[in-house]
Amino acid sequence: MMERADNPPIAGIVKVGEDAEDSLYKKVTLRLLPILLACYTISYLDRINISFAKIPMNAELNFSEAVYGLGAGLFFIGYALAEVPSNLMLHRFGARRWLARILFTWGCISMAMLFVYSEASFYVLRILLGVGEAGLFPGVIFYLLNWYPAHRRARITSLLYLAAPFAGVLGAPVSAFIIAGTHGAWGMSGWQWMFLLEGLPAVLMAIVVFKWLTNSIEEASWLSTSEKKTLRGNLDAEDTRKHDINFKAIFSDKGVLLLAGILFGIVLSQTGVFFYMPSLIRNAGVTDTIQLGILSAVPYGAAVVVMLIVNRHSDHVGERRWHLFGSCVLGIAGFIVSTIFKANIVMVVLGMSMAISGVMASLPVFWTLPTAILKGKAAATGIAFVNSIGLTAGFVAPFIIGYLTTLTGSPDAGIYLVAAVWAATALIALMFVKPKTV
Repeated sequence: MMERADNPPIAGIVKVGEDAEDSLYKKVTLRLLPILLACYTISYLDRINISFAKIPMNAELNFSEAVYGLGAGLFFIGYALAEVPSNLMLHRFGARRWLARILFTWGCISMAMLFVYSEASFYVLRILLGVGEAGLFPGVIFYLLNWYPAHRRARITSLLYLAAPFAGVLGAPVSAFIIAGTHGAWGMSGWQWMFLLEGLPAVLMAIVVFKWLTNSIEEASWLSTSEKKTLRGNLDAEDTRKHDINFKAIFSDKGVLLLAGILFGIVLSQTGVFFYMPSLIRNAGVTDTIQLGILSAVPYGAAVVVMLIVNRHSDHVGERRWHLFGSCVLGIAGFIVSTIFKANIVMVVLGMSMAISGVMASLPVFWTLPTAILKGKAAATGIAFVNSIGLTAGFVAPFIIGYLTTLTGSPDAGIYLVAAVWAATALIALMFVKPKTV
C-alpha cells in the first residue's frame, strides 16, 4: 500500500555530514517540541480529566454510567465534525495563528465545564469542547511534516505522544488533589475547581504559541540560510516519492480509508482505557481520592518507557507493521489481565499499565503512515480526514461501555468488546500494511 521513503539522498538534496545534520535537527527539535509537547499535554489533560471528575460529579448530579459514557463520547463527535474544516483553516492561516486560536477556544470551554448542572448542559459542553479542540493534533502532525523527513518522524511523533502519559502522570494526582483540597471553597465542588484550574493553562499557552511558534522553515529567523536550505532540500527530495492526492479523491482512496479504519480501532481501545481506568481501580477496592489519583498515574509512567523503546526501535530498523501489531497485542493482553483479575489491585494496575503502554506505543508508529504518502494540501486534509474518522471511535467506546455497565452492572462486557475490536484492528494492520513503511 505504501512505499518506503527513507531511500538514500537523491540528486538535488543539500548534503551535510550526518553529525551536522543530526545537530541541526536537534536544534529544530529543541526549538519546536517543548511548546508543542506542552500544548498537547494540556490538550490530553483537558480531554481525560472528565474521568477523574466522574465519581464526584456523577454522585452530585445523579448521572448514570450511560449518561457519563454518552457525555464523554460526545466530545469526539464535535471533534470529528470540525476536524477537516479546522485543518483547512490551518493550511490557509498558518500554524501559529490557528493553533493559538484552538488553544484559546478549548481552554475557555474547558473552564466552562464547571457550569454543568444537568444532562443537557453536560452533553452540549462536551460537544463544544470537541469542536474547540478540533484540528490540534492533525494540525501539529501536519506542522511537523513541514520540518522533518519521514525517517525522523516516528521518533519525533513518539516524543509528542509523550504528552498523553505525561498528562496522566501529572493530571491524575493533580486532579485528585484539586478535587479533594478545594471541595466547598467559594461554594463550588472540587470537580468544578478542577475544570476551572485545568482549563486556564490552555488560554495562557495560546499567547505563548502566537508569540513563539514559527510557521515555516523560510520564516525561521533562528536558522541560518544554509540550515534552511538543508531542511528544505531534505523535504523536497522526499516529496517526489509522495502522492499528492486530489482533494475529492482523498475521501475514496483505499489507502486513506484503511488508515482511518485502523485508527478507529486504536482510538476505540485508547478511549476505553482512559475513561474507565479510574473506575476499574476504584472497583478493585481503592476508595481514597488521593490514592486513586496516584495509582492512576502508574500506568502512564510505564507507557512513557514502552513508547520510547518501541518507536526508537521502529525508526532504527525502518519497520512499522510488526511494531504496530506488537503494541496492539500488548494492549489487548493488558485489557484481559485487568478484567480477569479485577478484584486484585496489583493485577489491575499491571493490566492497565500494559493496556496504556500498548495503545500509546501504537499511535506514533501509526502516524508515520499517512505522513509518508501525502503532501501539501492533501496532507493537511488527508491527515484530518483520517483523524476525524478514527476519533468517532472516541464516541463509540465510552457509550458502549457505559451502556453495557448500566445494563449489566459491570464494565466487563464492554471492555471485552473493545478488546475484540482492537484484536481485529491488529490483524488488519498485519495483513494490509507493507512490512517496511516509513
